[in-house]
Order: sequence, then structure tokens, then C-alpha cells
Amino acid sequence: MVVSCSGYGCTNRRQKENGIHFHRFPLKRPEVLKKWLHEIRRKNCTPNQCNYLCSEHFTPSDYLNESRPELDKKLLKDEAVPSVFNFPQHLQKKTKS
Repeated sequence: MVVSCSGYGCTNRRQKENGIHFHRFPLKRPEVLKKWLHEIRRKNCTPNQCNYLCSEHFTPSDYLNESRPELDKKLLKDEAVPSVFNFPQHLQKKTKS
């Protein structure tokens, strides 16, 4: 099965040894899922167990120190929310001056 990132404009796909990790949407944690959906800014997105975001949308502080190198897996903190995106101008957050 091909795993690809659901982030806006992201074309990352799971490939051996590309250093990119993929994380499923937190479907069993509604409050965290709501935050993820807000941050990805995709209208009418209803994620399921086949949807992923890649590690390029998270900061180093979003990860636990106890990653699992034997499984080539980086573990997200329970409260981690994706925050790194390259949105076009019309989707960027407006800042107050």
C-alpha cells in the first residue's frame, strides 16, 4: 500500500530510507483530532485510518525522546499538533498588527 502525506500541497510518500516518518491522524482522540484538522486547513476533510501526515509537518519538540530506532519509528507526543506547512497566501493565518 502506498502511503502519502495528506498535508496541503505535500507530495511526500513512504519510501525506504528517505528519513520521512508518517503519522496516522489521532482518530481515537477527538480533541487532538480537532486541532489537527484546524491546522491542516483542508475543507471537508474526514480522515480515516488510511490518512497520514508526514514528519515534515511537525517540529522536533513534538517528538518523544524514546523513539524506536529498531523499528525506524519516531513517536509523537500525545498532544502534538502539526504546525509546519507551506500554505498559499489565501490559506495563511492572518496576523494582527
